[in-house]
Amino acid sequence: MPAMNAYLDDFGRITVWMNRNFYNGRSDSFTLLGENGEATHLITAGLEEHETNFRYDLTAPAGMEFGTDYEIREQHGLIVPLIVRLITQTEQFNQRFYYEGDDLGAVYHRDVTSFAVWAPTAVDIILRIYEDHEIRTMAMERTEKGVWRAQAKGDLKHATYVYLIKRNGKYVESLDPYALSSNGNSRQSAVIDRSALEQIEKVPVPGQISGTDAVIYETSVRDITSSPLGGTKEHGNFNALCEENTKYQDLPTGLSYLGWLGATHIQLMPVLDFSTLDEFHPKDSYNWGYDPAQYLSLEGSYASDPQDPYARMKEMKQMVSHLHQHQLRVNLDVVFNHVYDVETSCFNTTVPYYYFRYNQSGFLSNGSYCGNDFATNQPMARKYLVHVIETLMDLYDVDGFRFDLMGILDTKTMNCIHDAAVKIKPDAMIYGEGWDMPTQLDWSQKACLTNQDKMPGIGHFNDYFRDVIKGKTSNDQKYEQGYATGDVNRAYDVLSALSANVLTEPYFMRFNSPDKSINGLETHDNGTVWDKMHFCCNNENRDIRKARQKMMIAMTLVAQGVPFLHSGIEFCGTKNDNDNSYNAGDAINQLDWKRAEYYRDVIEYTRRAIALRKKYKAFRFHKAEQIAHCVRLSVAEGGAVFYDIDYSDSDTGTSLIRVLINPSFEEKQFDYEPGWQVVFDENGNSHEEKTDHVSVPGLCVVVCVR
Repeated sequence: MPAMNAYLDDFGRITVWMNRNFYNGRSDSFTLLGENGEATHLITAGLEEHETNFRYDLTAPAGMEFGTDYEIREQHGLIVPLIVRLITQTEQFNQRFYYEGDDLGAVYHRDVTSFAVWAPTAVDIILRIYEDHEIRTMAMERTEKGVWRAQAKGDLKHATYVYLIKRNGKYVESLDPYALSSNGNSRQSAVIDRSALEQIEKVPVPGQISGTDAVIYETSVRDITSSPLGGTKEHGNFNALCEENTKYQDLPTGLSYLGWLGATHIQLMPVLDFSTLDEFHPKDSYNWGYDPAQYLSLEGSYASDPQDPYARMKEMKQMVSHLHQHQLRVNLDVVFNHVYDVETSCFNTTVPYYYFRYNQSGFLSNGSYCGNDFATNQPMARKYLVHVIETLMDLYDVDGFRFDLMGILDTKTMNCIHDAAVKIKPDAMIYGEGWDMPTQLDWSQKACLTNQDKMPGIGHFNDYFRDVIKGKTSNDQKYEQGYATGDVNRAYDVLSALSANVLTEPYFMRFNSPDKSINGLETHDNGTVWDKMHFCCNNENRDIRKARQKMMIAMTLVAQGVPFLHSGIEFCGTKNDNDNSYNAGDAINQLDWKRAEYYRDVIEYTRRAIALRKKYKAFRFHKAEQIAHCVRLSVAEGGAVFYDIDYSDSDTGTSLIRVLINPSFEEKQFDYEPGWQVVFDENGNSHEEKTDHVSVPGLCVVVCVR
């Protein structure tokens, strides 16, 4: 620890920490030094003794100016910079510097580009522009609300730039948080002529689909196109996911596979700039992308030319357009809860101590377990995230967002994001991981699952659904069984899961709307369902485990709520028991088309289950009141579940749907009044004849209508 550190932590308060190794950590006087030689004696208002140092609370004089370097001198002559710290977290700071304008970043015109960066604590900023192998610099001017501005003449549509920001006597190089793109490995931000993207036409998907009408399919741009067996000319990038009519043997692959499967929404794992991949040599390493570098610029490793800032933007927009042509909406997985490296982050270099959460001692909050938490409750941080969402929808025509560790974010920010998104697209989907994370934010403000009632229209991954049906997910609980993996005693819990957890006693209620319950059995995180069964069903043969896999897929697609499928679940996907494959490489993470062909029958079963859900509205109620009025659930002998939906559907001519779930090994026979038709059997097939007798094989879901 240095001999002394000094921080401006509030209006009227300076905090000094002195190391015991320096004059025993004691000083009888402190002086504030200004840039022009001014000296102000400071009053010590408090002193705290700690194991290795002393903390002094000093009274700061009124009239201290932001944008000025100050220093602190102690009794023995040691002088250190006064670091502007936790004062940036105060309400008074936000009132003084909140900027309502929408012109931050580089605004391009053919003859001049305007640059604006919000940096109220900066002492000086120099704009450095790179163009045609030449570098020019220009001083920026401090204007209202701490916004620094400069105008550069000429056509800069192919220029890149950085800011050199001075504080504490030093200049720090910074990217622009508002930059629309950057060059390879994020060395510089890019000036972008947005008209260059207009040549790529947006393709609207007809109608509106969201909430329980959606079937979400999660995949990665890289994972679905990286295998040579997939038949694409390119691999692991945006262009590869634009290629039409690719196949492995006679099985569609890539883009064609996604359209053929039948999902309504493709959830893409992070496509925004992440840190630990060399964009020029992406095949040399692998990462999912949950190590964010920039929140607005796209990841260059997915572009044909990472050095060209336009390439990634055009190819991303082209990819979304192709997915839309296949009637697939696109949800982006965004990681707005932390950054990979705070010190080098453009948020920290532009306004240190503003964009991240800290405890009262000035240490970073770590509710994300990634070393830092983004301070979404800060007004300019909130405004920035809303701007990002609006810009991504405008530039690339995406349809929704999945929020990683959404419980780090605050409810007000999430509601602002939701409202902004649905203004652009009324059926925009907003959902995320609502786990209650230990971030430095009052529980009542966290965008976590237990605060779902404070966030209308925002979905949450339902771990209750997952754990009841499959069993616990974590590596230390991989032997624990769920209802569909052998624990039939959980049958009563299944009733709550099938009803989207919206019913009151005697059921477990956690949502006030089925649109909020995102029902998935596996995601990119943790092991796959198939791999879990290696442990919790390790005495069973492959055919039995395949029957269980199909049963779980069917339960996901007939349950109330929003079905979520992780790529590969439909062909018994495996990661070879790797429960955290974020950097495990293509061999583990890519879609295995050979395996998909081998389990083609499970894929066909999944397609039929998706089609079944789309056909019958009764599986897709949007209101809790509808479920309470129409759904009846019960448990029979052996843990079998009866799931009746009493709903007259003029489109299909049905008045009652009966889902029969048999988790046992024995076939079960049921006699009912005449007129029932099996529309989904153990293979997903529909029968034409009407009957009064229904046979349900073991480890099977059967759906009948009348």
